[in-house]
Amino acid sequence: MPQLQARGRDLLTCRNCGATFPEGQATRDGWHYECPKDGCTASGIGEGLRRLD
Repeated sequence: MPQLQARGRDLLTCRNCGATFPEGQATRDGWHYECPKDGCTASGIGEGLRRLD
């Protein structure tokens, strides 16, 4: 798997579908987070999404 570059942002992973993406793709307002994959309904840091270390 190629190394993802977040450019100063945290990487998130979806607990539901397993997708990995930069934080900025999961939020529009910096407060509410949802998985950006089509058809996935996971939301919330610590609930449906988690930060990668």
